[in-house]
Amino acid sequence: MVAINPSQAQPAAVAAAAPESARRRRQAAFSDRIQAGQQLARNLSEHAGGADVVVLSVSRGGAVVGSAVAAALGEHVPHLYYKVQAIPCPGMPRLSLGSVAGDGSVRIDNMVAQSMGIGADNAALLREIAQIDRRLRRDQRAFLRAAPAGAQLRGRVLIVVDDIVEAGDTMREAIMHVRHCFAPRRIVVAAPVCLADLRKQLQRHVDGVVDIVSPLFVGAPAQWYAGGAVAMPSELQALARMFARPGSRFDNER
Repeated sequence: MVAINPSQAQPAAVAAAAPESARRRRQAAFSDRIQAGQQLARNLSEHAGGADVVVLSVSRGGAVVGSAVAAALGEHVPHLYYKVQAIPCPGMPRLSLGSVAGDGSVRIDNMVAQSMGIGADNAALLREIAQIDRRLRRDQRAFLRAAPAGAQLRGRVLIVVDDIVEAGDTMREAIMHVRHCFAPRRIVVAAPVCLADLRKQLQRHVDGVVDIVSPLFVGAPAQWYAGGAVAMPSELQALARMFARPGSRFDNER
């Protein structure tokens, strides 16, 4: 039997970990969300330099992608952050009663509300809206640029960006909210990764869906981004330029 000094074994463990990290980077489709955004922008080249084009990111991962997209489309193309969250129906949390956005705007689906017998003065509904509003306003204030104003979105071509669109809840709520509140001229969904079945669904509700890969199964973020849900150093730098509290992990909402 050969005795092994623990201090001598440690470099071997580190050496073993390094190839694993390198292997993950090789396996991921994109080195980071910045590279993905630059590639995505090439598929959006028809909007380059458009005077009425606005890039609207709906998550922090989407904000990293969106910042790269906006930069590639032209220095005058604004990049805005606009988080939207569904209002769960009281007693049926999977049913969306409408949505709240980071600027305080609220959309109520009147057909759902009427069918559920929920009026505008429903106490549970008002409490839920107030809680969501506080949470989203706090997140919106962390973004170092002002929340979008109606004039910036109304009648514009909105390129709505996320890093991964899988379940589609975040993207669907954002699309319905901006259409209801701001009546944009066109809405284009853009994401480096968009689930194939969801892509077909979204195409029926927007003016275009632009992606890089459209898999049948999305799986873990690490399959697409080298850092997965954990921000890579380059992504942390991008987040720090946009958010007062950048954090080191991306949203789980897809």
